[in-house]
Amino acid sequence: MSPESRIGRTGKTSFRFGLHVSAAGGLDRIFERGESLGANTVQIFSHSSRSWGFDLPTDELLEAYRRQRSTSSVSRVYIHASYLINIASEEHEIALRSRDTLRKELLTADLLGADGLVLHPGSARGGDRSAAVRRAARILREVLDSLPDLKTPLLLENTAGAGSMLGSRPDEMAEIIASIDRPGCLGLCLDSCHLFAAGFDLSSEEELDRVLADFLSALPSGGLSLWHLNDALFGLGSGRDRHAGLGEGHIGQEALSRIIRKALSSGVPVILETPKGEGEALDRLNLRRLHTFAGLPVPELLRDAG
Repeated sequence: MSPESRIGRTGKTSFRFGLHVSAAGGLDRIFERGESLGANTVQIFSHSSRSWGFDLPTDELLEAYRRQRSTSSVSRVYIHASYLINIASEEHEIALRSRDTLRKELLTADLLGADGLVLHPGSARGGDRSAAVRRAARILREVLDSLPDLKTPLLLENTAGAGSMLGSRPDEMAEIIASIDRPGCLGLCLDSCHLFAAGFDLSSEEELDRVLADFLSALPSGGLSLWHLNDALFGLGSGRDRHAGLGEGHIGQEALSRIIRKALSSGVPVILETPKGEGEALDRLNLRRLHTFAGLPVPELLRDAG
């Protein structure tokens, strides 16, 4: 495939749709996996999401990765940070491990030329939320200041509002971003299921515009970096972070279509984190629905999905 024909790199395709894919067997394999599903954008874990320890990519691995990327129709790569990281923890050991792991995640993202590293803002674990925000901001400043040549933006993701998780409300996300005070290094990722679970009604254009304006007011750039598109298994304001397939949950096709159209009009990439099941059947089904909900032609390789 010639560089001129790459989807998402020439302006011939205005949308960037994708999903989370496995990096098992080598980071260079993520491009083939995305392409086989008709995706031009992917999200990965750079290592096991349930492990603290990992090595930076070797030169050999990086060479294979860059070679595959240079000819791939997958134009965007995002990395999701480990779920173990809690930069707001009041436990000293957890805070230090979170800091060191996050720094290594960002170094890996830069080596891979990733378009963003997605991070949950952390949890107060039942303690004072304002103190937790200050702890999270302090660690993020330390990490970002230790990497002055960093190119990969850190994308803070909103949460579902369960328990002591930070970042479910626009005012709290704004407080976190302002406390970090490194606007050039930060972006925002919004998850549709998390918004709905946190009590944000997405049933009308006006409500969606209001939610976006409230969250984006925290960013000097005023722009969203990434959508995580998922339906919600539980009802509005449940606080439960349980994703459902597109059109199979409580958000529904109409509201999800509205989000997709908004993403298309602003050029924001859309990543699915819908349930996977066995094999690729559910991924293909949800990607087909993503195109259908967007009012776009369904790629030939997805037409028999479902």
